[in-house]
Amino acid sequence: MKWKFGILLIIVMIIFVGCSKDSHSKVDSQSYSAQSVVEKYFQYRNEKNKDKLLTTLTEHWNAPNVVWGFENLDSIRIINIEEEKNEKVKKLYLSTGRGSINGTKENNLKVYKVKYVVKNKNDSVGPQESGTYEWWYFVIRKDESSPWRIDDFGV
Repeated sequence: MKWKFGILLIIVMIIFVGCSKDSHSKVDSQSYSAQSVVEKYFQYRNEKNKDKLLTTLTEHWNAPNVVWGFENLDSIRIINIEEEKNEKVKKLYLSTGRGSINGTKENNLKVYKVKYVVKNKNDSVGPQESGTYEWWYFVIRKDESSPWRIDDFGV
C-alpha cells in the first residue's frame, strides 16, 4: 500500500512541476511581431535596460562604441507608430542603406514611422535633445522563421 501512495505522490509532483511556469524566463522576442519589437525597444529604452533592449536589435548594435545615454534619459515614449506604406523608403534601405550590406530581401523588411517624445535630465548631453521626433525604424528578419529585429533607424 505504501508503494502505491509513493507512486501517486511522484505522479502528482511530476504533474505539478511540469505545469508550473518559470516566471524568470528570458525575453522571448522570437514571437513578437515587427511592430511590437519597435514598441518593446521603446519600453526597454525607457526602462534603461540594455540587456532587454539588445534583444530587439540586430547584432551590430551590440558594440562598445554605441552610446545609449541612459544616465541622462528621463523618459522616452511613443506618441504614434504606423507602418510606412511608401515603397521608396523600403527601396532606399535595400539599395543604399544597411540592406545593401546585410542582404535583406523585401519580404523580410518592415518599416515603421514612429513619432516619439524624449525627455532628458540635461539637454547639453546627447545623444538626442529633449523633444518630439519622427523617425523611420527598419525592422528585418533573416528569413520567415527568424525573429524580427530593428536594424536601423533615423530621419
